[in-house]
Amino acid sequence: MQTSDENVAEVLNRLREEVRLRRERLHGSELSELRSVIKQANELWNVSAHLPITWGTPPLIGRAIAYAKRITRLLLRWYINPIVEQQNNYNAATTRALLQLNAYLEQLTREGHDMEQRIASLEEQLKQKA
Repeated sequence: MQTSDENVAEVLNRLREEVRLRRERLHGSELSELRSVIKQANELWNVSAHLPITWGTPPLIGRAIAYAKRITRLLLRWYINPIVEQQNNYNAATTRALLQLNAYLEQLTREGHDMEQRIASLEEQLKQKA
């Protein structure tokens, strides 16, 4: 009977060590860095095809360049807008996936912590029986 108790204790020790190692990898600065990067991606997912056109320093030449840019933009709108829309759709989907992955990772981290507490409780019960 003592051999099976030793085996159970050995298995519990290995499980506790594995949980501790995984928890160390998931906690700390890595998760906060991940949250920060995901927040930044969430804020920057939208790309605008319509950047402001500014006037140049020399008044006459600057106005001419600005009008040329405006005309060029109007002529290329049919070509550029669908590309920007595709990019925005991709960025939005990627950002949503990152948010879901982060939520899943945080859930796994909480579950790992709960499992660690459960293992500690089971170990304590095992010690009391021995």
